[in-house]
Amino acid sequence: MARSCGIRIGPRRFELVVLDGSPKRHKITAYYAGEFTAEESSAYAAGDVSGVAEVLKDAARSHRIPTENVSLIVPSDHAAYRRITLPFSDRAKIEQVIKFEVENELPQFDIDDVIVDYHVMTENEQGAELLVSALPKVDVSRALEAMEKAGLEPLEAELEGSTLVNSALAADISHIDDAQLLVHVGEHSTCVAVVAGAEIRELRVIHIGAMSHLASELEDAAGDAGEDGDADAEGGESTAQADRTGLDPIEMNRRIDQVIKRIRREIGRTISAARTAQPIEAIYACGMELPGLIGSSVLDVPVQVLDCFEADAGQPADGAGQLVAAYGGAFRQLGGGVMTPSLRREELRYSGTWERLEFPVAFAALMLATFLGMVNIVQIRKIDALNYSGILQYLRNVNAWIVGSDTMPAILNPVPKDLLDRSKPYAAKGVQFGEGVQDPLAELETIDQMLKQKIVALQKEVGDIQEIPLPPSAFASMTCVLNVLNSNEDWRPSLRQLRADYTKASRQGDKLPEHTKVRLDATFFAESVPEASNDITAFDAALREQPWCLGVEQATLTPTEGDTGLNFRGKVILVDPSKLFSSRAN
Repeated sequence: MARSCGIRIGPRRFELVVLDGSPKRHKITAYYAGEFTAEESSAYAAGDVSGVAEVLKDAARSHRIPTENVSLIVPSDHAAYRRITLPFSDRAKIEQVIKFEVENELPQFDIDDVIVDYHVMTENEQGAELLVSALPKVDVSRALEAMEKAGLEPLEAELEGSTLVNSALAADISHIDDAQLLVHVGEHSTCVAVVAGAEIRELRVIHIGAMSHLASELEDAAGDAGEDGDADAEGGESTAQADRTGLDPIEMNRRIDQVIKRIRREIGRTISAARTAQPIEAIYACGMELPGLIGSSVLDVPVQVLDCFEADAGQPADGAGQLVAAYGGAFRQLGGGVMTPSLRREELRYSGTWERLEFPVAFAALMLATFLGMVNIVQIRKIDALNYSGILQYLRNVNAWIVGSDTMPAILNPVPKDLLDRSKPYAAKGVQFGEGVQDPLAELETIDQMLKQKIVALQKEVGDIQEIPLPPSAFASMTCVLNVLNSNEDWRPSLRQLRADYTKASRQGDKLPEHTKVRLDATFFAESVPEASNDITAFDAALREQPWCLGVEQATLTPTEGDTGLNFRGKVILVDPSKLFSSRAN
């Protein structure tokens, strides 16, 4: 049978309940309510969770709680509840806009520092009405850190208000024709829920609790808590200043009486402001006990104990009310409950996405590994077949042709000793590859590298390869200029003189690379001087279009006798031979 555990961690106390069974029929197999010391509470409020974690670890070990199905219940000390209406009911759209819609309703919070959760109360085609809860992220992360250090990994976290409602509705105390007020008294806050017609209608927090009388700022807490219970309650929150030993009994009684009066007054305001079709018939209280609260009445509405446990379900005879919040968390982990809050929504959003993708990705990786393994096996077999059946025979024939064999004389005389030593292992019938003997395919690659090295060495020896690079060719540069000069059949050039000089790279000024300087003397004949001038201009433009041309310097033009053309002398064309060879290759 399934087992689950709910653990509520408050600023001064904690409670745990372990359930075994199903949502419809289950039994309490373990429960415990403990209290932290003043030092542990102060350290926990300051962010040091080690002391609280040790207490939780000892309790988990003593009561053998399940570590794989745990729910964390966070107190409502800093929580705020709001009701909003949206013009749509699609869950994906609600998740996208919920923080923006509720931001204006929570002026006391920076919206980036809180976790926003919601419960859909009603929905139809026109939209949805939501009960939104907001809680600082630090409160949740601190409780989660304490749980993790205690060796517990909660699947989900929720506020004690939602567990209170789930516990009450599971006990069948709310029906379609009546309404009730649910009250959970915590150390420094009291959570109040209005239930009508077996549905949650409202949730609010009163920032004063059963242990607020130990805080020196009680009066400030009473003044700061507003009618809707949304103040920060700095006086009732701080555990660093909570414990005051040696109080006068009269003063202690006065403070306790003030706490009870304040809680009763806020409960009365909630009853007066409740918007329910049915009158509130009863107040069900749980959590820490307050003297004189149970058995009394508020605005003529009786206050009773919230008994959400079945008969002989394993609950304690006395003090079962303090376990209601923890019981609601465990009950929800079994699959029960009406409210399904998620305070780990932002934290688990990406991990949940990964969990949905985990199996498809793992399956695809497994199939890919299987495919690659099969390909590897096929390729290895092909290589083995080539090595033993094809390449090995070819290698033996090549070795026999180069270094000789019993039936064939060697082509080399004398045979180099290194080639002779490399060919001997492959001539044996039972050749074994490895330990200095390469596969035939690898051996052919090695021989290819050796031949290339020998060729390079011979080229250097005969002077075919020189270490010093040759200067650019002036003849090649002149040929390029003449090719351009001969490229247009309409031109009628007459070449008078052509010469070229090598010029080193310029280190200053225009910083030209090494190039050749071609000087050209020529005459362009035409029907008229303007036509000849146009041909020379076209010739200059054709030169500049070439990738190897670095520039063209203009020369003085003089008309020929009879105005049948134009002469020019000393036209300079700068040619980059490196660009010339690259353009030819392309």
